[in-house]
Amino acid sequence: MKYNGTVYRPTAEANTFLIPATEGCTHNSCRFCNMFRGVPFRMVDLNEAEEYLAQQARLCHDAGREIPRAFLVGADPFALSAGRLLRFTDLVRKYLPECGILSMYAAVRNVETKSDEDLKTLRQAGINELYVGIESALDDVLEYFNKGHTVEQAEEQMLRLNEAGIRHRDMIIPGAAGKGRGEESGLAFARLFTVTKPDMILFTAMSFFPGTGLYDDMKAGLFVPAGEKEVLQEEKILIENMDSPETFLWSVHSLNSVHLTGRVGENKEEMVRRLDRVIGSLDEKRFRETFRREHL
Repeated sequence: MKYNGTVYRPTAEANTFLIPATEGCTHNSCRFCNMFRGVPFRMVDLNEAEEYLAQQARLCHDAGREIPRAFLVGADPFALSAGRLLRFTDLVRKYLPECGILSMYAAVRNVETKSDEDLKTLRQAGINELYVGIESALDDVLEYFNKGHTVEQAEEQMLRLNEAGIRHRDMIIPGAAGKGRGEESGLAFARLFTVTKPDMILFTAMSFFPGTGLYDDMKAGLFVPAGEKEVLQEEKILIENMDSPETFLWSVHSLNSVHLTGRVGENKEEMVRRLDRVIGSLDEKRFRETFRREHL
């Protein structure tokens, strides 16, 4: 099948079976993002999706490979109606009966459009995990980024996912608040995640991509980036102050200077010590000269 645009998936899904579901992004106007610029939103035709899935599943099964998890591709496939998403779960059950986890990207607003009954039905049908773009826990930052939700909305919708039994893996941007606000941002994240108890938190440090409004603001001096030590201190404050022992932290994106993996309850001290070591030895000037964050 022909797919328009770049295929993106979370770093944690590097080996996951991918199923095209949508192209582009329903919002496509976040100030910091250029991933889907020039790619109109489109729902992949279900007949195309079935043809692709049948072919790829056959190849995997003929090679003796089982598919324990699958990921619906697109910026926010959870924007699809519950009815259309159920058509995808039907296809997965038909061609990948061994698949126990069906995941995808989602926005807070996508969850908000689903009723409690929709969420429970989708969970029962096999959609049991979502990667949700939270980005910041400060309302003024979310507004500036044109993210399309508030902190209160994020909290409310993540709690609804918890109630429905759908795990959420929350994506955040350390450094998003800019210079001088790392402590405030870290504490705000810690408060939010203590309440919402995400399955996983994925860190992607603040980056500036050409062609975005944020990049232009940064070049014009309208947005002053936090230094790398402040970004890492924000991460440390988040980890130290959140109370969600079962949450797994995943900071292995190429845009992160310090890679961390571990569960808050078991590995908090180890992760904090690692951050302390880097914060204490980091040369900011040399870091800026050698580390680039202008492309994914």
